[in-house]
This record gives sequence, C-alpha cells and structure tokens, in this order.
Amino acid sequence: MNRKLLFIFSMLFCFGFSNGATITSTGTGNWTATTSWIGGIVPTINDDVIIASGSTITLSTNVSIKSLTINGTLLASGDPIVSTSAGNILVVTINGVLDFNTNQSSIRFPAGTIVDINPPGRIDDTGGGCSNQVALYIGTVKFAVCVGSGNAEYTFEQLNNLGGTLQSKPASNAPVCEGSTLNFTAAKDGADGATLNWHWSIKLPGAASFVNYPDKQSVVSFTNAISGSYEANLTYTTTYGGSVYTSSKTIFATVNARPAVPTISASGATTFCNGGNVTLTSITGASYLWSTGATTKSIVVTTSGNYSVQVTNAAGCQSLSSSVTTVTVNSTLPTPNIVAITQPTCVIPTGSVELNGFAPATNGQINQSGSSTQAYSVSSSNYTIANLAPGTYTFTAQDGVNCTSLPTVSIVIKAPDINTWNGTGWSKGSAPISSDIIEFAENYQSTADLSGCSCRVKAGKEVTINSAHTLFIDNALTVESGTGAKLIFENNASLIQRNNVINTGNIIYKRIAPQIRQADFVYWSTPVNPQKLVDVSPLTLGDKYFRYSGTNWIITNKSTTMVVGEGYIIRGPQNYSNTTRADYIASFIGVPNNGNVTSTTLDSGKFYLLGNPYPSAIDADQFILDNPILTGTLYFWTHNTPVVFGTSYKYNADDYASYNLTGGVAAKTATAASGNNSEIPAGKIAAGQGFFTETSSSGTVTFTNMMRFGSNSQFFKPAKTSKTALEKNRLWLNMTNEGGAFKQILIGYIEGATNDYETRYDGQTIDGNPYLDFYSVNNGHKLVIQGRAVPFSDTDIVPLGYRSTIAGNFTISIDQVDGNLVNQAIYLEDKTANSIHDLRTGNYTFTTSTGTFDGRFVLRYNNKTLKNFAIEDIEQKILVSAKEKIIKVTSTKENITEVFIFDVTGKLIYNKKKIDSTELQISNLQSNQVLLVKTILDNGNVTTTKMVF
Repeated sequence: MNRKLLFIFSMLFCFGFSNGATITSTGTGNWTATTSWIGGIVPTINDDVIIASGSTITLSTNVSIKSLTINGTLLASGDPIVSTSAGNILVVTINGVLDFNTNQSSIRFPAGTIVDINPPGRIDDTGGGCSNQVALYIGTVKFAVCVGSGNAEYTFEQLNNLGGTLQSKPASNAPVCEGSTLNFTAAKDGADGATLNWHWSIKLPGAASFVNYPDKQSVVSFTNAISGSYEANLTYTTTYGGSVYTSSKTIFATVNARPAVPTISASGATTFCNGGNVTLTSITGASYLWSTGATTKSIVVTTSGNYSVQVTNAAGCQSLSSSVTTVTVNSTLPTPNIVAITQPTCVIPTGSVELNGFAPATNGQINQSGSSTQAYSVSSSNYTIANLAPGTYTFTAQDGVNCTSLPTVSIVIKAPDINTWNGTGWSKGSAPISSDIIEFAENYQSTADLSGCSCRVKAGKEVTINSAHTLFIDNALTVESGTGAKLIFENNASLIQRNNVINTGNIIYKRIAPQIRQADFVYWSTPVNPQKLVDVSPLTLGDKYFRYSGTNWIITNKSTTMVVGEGYIIRGPQNYSNTTRADYIASFIGVPNNGNVTSTTLDSGKFYLLGNPYPSAIDADQFILDNPILTGTLYFWTHNTPVVFGTSYKYNADDYASYNLTGGVAAKTATAASGNNSEIPAGKIAAGQGFFTETSSSGTVTFTNMMRFGSNSQFFKPAKTSKTALEKNRLWLNMTNEGGAFKQILIGYIEGATNDYETRYDGQTIDGNPYLDFYSVNNGHKLVIQGRAVPFSDTDIVPLGYRSTIAGNFTISIDQVDGNLVNQAIYLEDKTANSIHDLRTGNYTFTTSTGTFDGRFVLRYNNKTLKNFAIEDIEQKILVSAKEKIIKVTSTKENITEVFIFDVTGKLIYNKKKIDSTELQISNLQSNQVLLVKTILDNGNVTTTKMVF
C-alpha cells in the first residue's frame, strides 16, 4: 500500500498540468453538441466542467476532462467513460443529480477519483428504473449501484448518506498567538472503506522539510508555538473492493506574532505634588490592559505606585508587560496665613498684604496669582507684598523641596475712594481729586474742570459739563442705563481719558458749527459710537451726506453708522438760508470713544478724509508725529466763500486752512464777510472735526489717548494757543488784492526741520483758487508752508512765487511773526522791479499781468546787494559725505565761506569761518549721530544738509 501511495505522489509532482478553461452548460442537450455549452465549446481534457443548475446534459460517449461539478443534472446514457489527463486526480462534485438513462446504464471514472456529494446533491436513477446494473465505477471497482449490495461496495443511497468517497478534511485552531498552543485535528468525510488509516506530515515556519507523525494520530499539538505559517498535510488511505484509495489535503495555520513589549511615555514629571497628576500613555495597539485594570491607551495617575501595560494587536495577540513606570506623589507645604490687608487710598492707589507662616528656607518663594502674577523671595516667616493694584489675588508658598502650598483665600484690593455729588456738595467735602472715583448721585452743572480716576452717573440723574470745561479721568466712564440718566457735554467741553478702557452708557455731545448757510458743507467726525449720519443733521437732504474714498466723493446713505476715526461732509439743513448765516448745533449720542482707534489700510499717495474720534481735542503735532505714513500737512475746510448757484453748486477749493509741524495758514482774511473763519490753525483738532490729509506710503493711521488735549474750541468751522515744545520762529505772509483775492503762506525756522523738502514740515499748495495762488519755492516744490532749519541766520533767502488769473495790483504783507523773528528785519526782493522792500515799514504793492511767476520775489532778512542766482541752480550744488570718520563738504561752483554743524537738538558742535575754498574736510567729531550741516557760499547762498555720521 505504501508503494502505491508513493507512486501516486510521484505522479502528482512529476507531471505538469496544461492550462484549460471552465466550460459551463446551458439548457438541455447532448454532451457532444456545441449548443449544450456556453460559447459553443465542447469540453476537452484540460477543462473544468460545470453542469449548470437547471441544465440537463446527456452523456452517452466517452469524454476526458479535468474536473466535473454537477449543479444541474448529468444523465448517463449507455456506459460512458470519463477520463482525465495523466497525473490529475479527477474530482466530481455533486450538488445536483448524477442520473442514469436506463436500468442498464453505468458511468466509469478513473482510479483515485474523488466523489464529493453535497446534499441535496445525490446519485440516482430517476428515469430508467433502478437495478444493480445501474452502477458507478471508480477504476476497476464497482463502487456503487442503484440497488442491491452484493456486487458493489455501496448502494447509491448509502454513498449519498456518506457524502461520497473518502475525503481528507484536516483542521486547526489557527490563527493563534505566538507562545500559545497550536492544534492540528484529523477529520474526514465520505465512505471509510475497508482499511482506514491516516498520518500527518507537518513543516514548521522556517523549516526546510516536513516532519512525519505516527499513523492515526488524531491531534498534533505545538505548545509555545512560534510565529509564522505551519504547513500541515493529512493523508487518508483505505481500500475499496481491494483497491487502495488515497485522499490527501494540505492546510496552512498562522501563528501571529505577539506585539513588541510596549513602552510608556509620561506627559510630565512622574514625581509631583499632591493634587497634581501625570498622564501615562502606551505605544499604539488595538487594545490595552494596564496593571490598574484600565483598558484605555492613556491613564491619569494621581497616586504613587508602579504602573505597567500590555497591548493587544489587531490579530488579538497580547504583548508581555512593559517595564514598570514609578510615580511618586509628594506632600504640600502649609497655606500662608493672612495677617493684614491694607487697602488703597486716594493718595496711594495700591494696597498691600502681610503674610506669615513660612518655614525658613534657602529657596523660599511666594507666588502671586489673580489680577496680576508675581514671584517674591522670602527667607523669614513673615513677608509683606506691596504695590498691589486693585483686583483679586491669591498667594502660595514653595521652598524648592516640598510641594507648593494650596492658595490662600482670594484677597480683594479695592479701588480708591468714591467722591459722590449729592445735589448740594461732594461726599468728601471738596471737589474730586485725580485719585477719586467720581459719582453723580444727583443732577449736576459743572462750574470748572473736574478730575478723577473714573466717573459714574447714577440712573435718573442729569449731569452737564459746560462749555470750555473738561472732565479728566484716568479710567472708565459709566452712565447707568436707568430712565433719565444723562451726561451732556456742551459745545467746546471735553472728556479726556488716560487709559485704554471701555466706557459704558451713552453721553450727549453737542457741537456747534458756527455761522453756516444751507449750501455749506461741514466736515464732521463722531466722538461717540454708534452715531448715524442722519442724526448729525436730520433736515439735510438725503443725497447731501458724503464720504471720501481716497479718490472720489461718495454719496453715503444717511442711515449709515459713522465709522469712528473717519470724516464725513454734511450739507446744511434744508431749512437754513443761503444768504443769512446761522449757528448749527449737532448732537452726538452714544458711548464716548476711548483708546486706540486705527483706520483701515490706506493707499499711498492719496488724500483721505479722517476725523477726530474723541470727545476732546487732539494735538495735531502728536498726530502727525505718530503717523509716519502721512505727508504731514492737514487741511481744514472753512466754507468761507458763498456757494455759486447754477446747474450745480460750486465751492471754492481755496477754503482750506492748512497745518503741519511748522504751523498753520488761514484760508481767508479777517476782512471777509461776517461769519467767515479767518483763524490760523493752532495745532489742535477739535472734537467732531473732520479734516483732509495725504498719505506718503500705504498703511494705517492710529489715534491714541496720548494725543488728547483739553482745548476744544477751534472747530472748522471754529483757539487756545498750544504750548510749543520745539523751537519755532515763524513768519506769515499774505497776498491780496482789493477785489478780495487772498492767499496766506508760512515760512518757519523749526527745530527738526532742514532746508530740504520734508513732508512733515513742508506743505504743498493745493492750488485750488481759480484766481490766485501764492507760495514759497524749495527744490521744485510750491509750498504753502515751508519749514527750514535752525539756527536761523539772517543770510538765509527764500524764493517766492505766485500765479494770478487777474491782471492788476496785488499786495504782499506780514500777517504775523513769532519766536526770534519778532524783532528780525524782513525784506522782499522784487527781481522784476530790481528793488528790495522793507516789509516792517509797510506792505508791498506791485502790478502784475496774468500768469505764473516763480522767480520774481525773494524773502530776505538783510538788504545787502546779493549776486543774482536762479531759484534752482543745478550747477550750484553742496555735497556732504562721510568716510572713515571724516566729513567732507564740497561746493561744485562757489567757494565756501563758512560751515556750521549742529546736532539734532540745535546745539552748535562745529564752526569754521573764512574757508575760501570749494572743499572742507572735518575730523574728530563723535560718530553715530544725526547732524545738520549748514554751508554759506561766497554768493550768500545758504544750504542745510541732514546727514547720519
């Protein structure tokens, strides 16, 4: 028998198999008919044949195939023989019916054929009558007959019940995990035959050959199985009718590797104080099992102990335990004792806390939390913490060894005293001081300025800050929301706040635009929020509210809420006269603006209409200095000239007063009609005032509380003179005629300015008057305001020009002077008339034709006859350079007479006279500073150059 088995295995491994196809029947027909098979192909020796469900195929001739599956009916007619290729074991799977045509029919299969009967599949004789002549042969063995058992191994019924011929059905408990027990279990199906036997051949993972096991061993076990794939072959043998029959099957069993031993990561220190915790996290697995019994990836540990974890992978295999992570939880220090709390007073705005209960320690420390945080070193049992601003605080102790204590109870440091107006007097007996909280519990009318740290108006009370009075507070303003609560600021009154805090409740801020006509436009901004345009002037026509886009005027819906910091123009009420002027009172109702106000991003090189966002004036100089994207000149609309009526309203563009760091110029003389604004801007932008300015680069403009100022009376339309922190020596000149043409210019010698063109000190003329323009000239720029360097020298000269569309007589006169120019001689040189006129002795009147005359006049400060030179002589250059700590001054044409060098404060640090050369080299000056180099040439020309040395 063994020799026969060896022969069969040799045949299986030595013969190759040709590739065939799977041929499936269709309908009912004869095996040999092409119409019986899908595709019209009759099966051949290498084909797998399927008799389809519902299909009946009659087999009456001998055929050769690779395998046969009967899902429908195969009807054997006569005694057909089914063969297969050498080396192939034919497998006949019966899921349907193997039937016979007559009671004499039989079917023969080759030796070794496996017949697998799967109920309700069966072998049967349903058409020809059942007899022992209806038979199924395997090789030479009459294996089964329809009835009778004397001449065959089985009847059809017996074979159907047994499930066919002997079939090896090995099984295992795989998959299992590495280290566990792997079992292979012998099992079979089909008829046992006469001499049933079996044995195992198993190859372990990584092994080169199989291991044979003893016959009839039902279970083969591998304890502590290794990971990988086990290949196990179970071979059954028996005899049918004296012939050896063999069924062999190989299975593969997988032993999955257990996960690597996990590691644990900690979210922080594993030694910490009582009340703390640490999160321990395992490497990733499909599931987890901690030494605590937890089954999550991470656990939060609050107690001391040793912690480990096992992980399970997707195959269900569990790792060995991780290394232990030790967590240590330490005890805490005692909470500090509160000995005393000292509250702020009106004089001392901060409080203090005395603590004790500290154990002396080298690294003792108190930690402060709450309204502000701070750490203090402590080496004794008592400690006082000073300078605590109003707020709520807690304190803990630590010593560098033990854990930080629990915090103290919350300690409240209260704000300064409240000074309350009760209707007849102040609760503290006197007017509030700057550290008081001002509270109005009854109605109030101001009689002077008020100062406090904050202010509250109680519900139902009415408080009025009268004209020219200022309410100064460091912190927030609160107007309670109860019925009747009002805080009114009359025209020219101010609210100034130091800190960037949020206000609560509405104020009423009144602003008078003096002496306007119906067709006059007033430039407004809002000091409160929210404020609608229509509420500024309800009787103005709906299409007479405008904003400026940087390029064009845009009609703006009157219901628009005004953007804080932006300017708008609104025409006079419709019920106002266009001939008779009258004051207009606007009321702004909303929360007063406070703190930083920043514009949207502005484009470079455009004019923008901005506006003071605060209920107080702002310092124009500070606004210019704090916003470097601006050219530096501000323009204020005065609406002095009556509108010209026709198909459209025509306004005079020369009605802009101008201001920069040098100073301001007026838009109209005092001889104009009553109600005209002849004031020179004094450097303060009033509350509610809109104004134009130009950008020199893109960016944003910011208003801050540092700009706010108490003088609030110069509103354009409407000045206290500002305190001048910088040296300013200025001269205002007017050019007029008897017909009312007017233009004013300003020349100033200002600390920080140079004789070059600088946007913050030099303002270009708008040239909007159709009749007259008057300006000074510097480096090709026509300037309504020109700033020049200090110190002032009487050798300085300033070219003046003008444009006129009117031929006739004009007059140039001094409007005013200040600083060192108060007693300085001032001359006007007329190059056309070849004369020098002393403007201190009287005005200068001259005759002109129409045109532009940039070279006719020169402003001088002495009457010496000077050489003629062009306003801009490109050949007459002063070059100042520095190399290797040597300053070199070079004149390209005239000899140099004298050189002065000043630092940025105006201090003279070098002077050289009688140079009489076109070049001068200067050494031994301190480097790394900004210098002003003033050069005087033989022809009297003066040039000041700013340099970094």
